Amino acid sequence: MSELTDLLFQISGNVLLFCLVFGMSATVDIGCMMQQIRNTKAILTGAFLQFIVLPLLGFLVVKGLNLDHAMGITLLVVTSSPGGSYSNWWCSMFNGDLALSVTMTAISTFLSIAMLPLNLLFYARFSFDDDVIGNLDWPALFI
Repeated sequence: MSELTDLLFQISGNVLLFCLVFGMSATVDIGCMMQQIRNTKAILTGAFLQFIVLPLLGFLVVKGLNLDHAMGITLLVVTSSPGGSYSNWWCSMFNGDLALSVTMTAISTFLSIAMLPLNLLFYARFSFDDDVIGNLDWPALFI
C-alpha cells in the first residue's frame, strides 16, 4: 500500500508541476517573448550568470569544503544545469518580467545541451585528483 501511495504522490506532484509550468508559460504573449529574444543584454547577462558564474561558484564550494566525489559531482551538476520553472513562478509572484523569465528558461535549456557537459568536464577535472570524469555515466546526463 505504501508503494502505491508513493507512486500516486509522485504522479500528482509531476502533474501539478506540469500545470504550473504550462500555466505560467501560457500567460506569456508570443510577441512579448520575441521582444525579449531581441533583448540581447538581458539574455547574455542571464546566460553568463547561468553558465559561467554559477558553475564557478559551485566549483569554489566543492574545493573550499573539500566535498567527496558524490556530493561534489552532484553540486557541480546542479550549478551547471539550466534554470527551471520555479524562476517563472517567482517572477509571477513578485510581478517580475515573466516574458524574460520564460525566454531565459527556454534559451538556457537549449544551451545546456552543450554547456552542462562542458562545465562538468572542466570543473570536475580541477575539483578532484583522480579520474572522476571517466566514471561518470554521460548518457544519463541527457536522459
